[in-house]
Amino acid sequence: MKKGIQFLLMVQLIWLGSCASYNPGKYADVLKGEHPGGTPINADVNSDFSPNPFVYVNITFGNKSTERWTRIKKIRFTNIGGIEGARLIVGPDLFYWSEGVRRKVAIDNHNSQVFWGSMAGIMAAGAAVSSSKGNFDLAKGLAGGALFTAGVMDINAIADQATSLEMSALVPPTHIYRPFSVPPGLYISRWAVFEVPQNKEIEFLEFEVEYLSGKTAHYKVQIDGVTRYTSRGKK
Repeated sequence: MKKGIQFLLMVQLIWLGSCASYNPGKYADVLKGEHPGGTPINADVNSDFSPNPFVYVNITFGNKSTERWTRIKKIRFTNIGGIEGARLIVGPDLFYWSEGVRRKVAIDNHNSQVFWGSMAGIMAAGAAVSSSKGNFDLAKGLAGGALFTAGVMDINAIADQATSLEMSALVPPTHIYRPFSVPPGLYISRWAVFEVPQNKEIEFLEFEVEYLSGKTAHYKVQIDGVTRYTSRGKK
């Protein structure tokens, strides 16, 4: 479990290290609600971590203020590209995904000295991360089964009903479903993994953000398609 948490942190750090922009991807449009000024939101897909049928999405929040912090209390996805059957991966499935992707990345990059150099540094940093909050059986017990339907977690029940203790057991600290803050003048990236029906592509995401200030806004962001990978290579 601890290795799974370390890898999830490592995935984000490698993605950030390979990106030349503070806020990669396309800008989100405000559909309705109160959007805090000076808070750009962008979304980008990493194909390397998106083997079919998964899609790994980074959503970056910026804060152009030089004085105030932007504090995000809660985020919930309301539309995953209009794709029936698409779901957000959390809990045990998220760590099984990380185990499989960890193996895939290791094989795909076994000849890359740059990759392994980055891996060593990130593993050292990740070793300090505790996995004590990764007890998924505890989360399921605390939730009383309310968040699980036929073994599949309901995407909005997670955001709406899970307590902070349950949430900490379902997703790691850098996941987009955990509360976070954006310091003045800086950018923070959070991520999510979606499972979509075979050969389907997520072309957009709609999500609602509840800010600690009391403001709530609903957004839509277009995302680029994924270069799909299968067990035999690129599709």
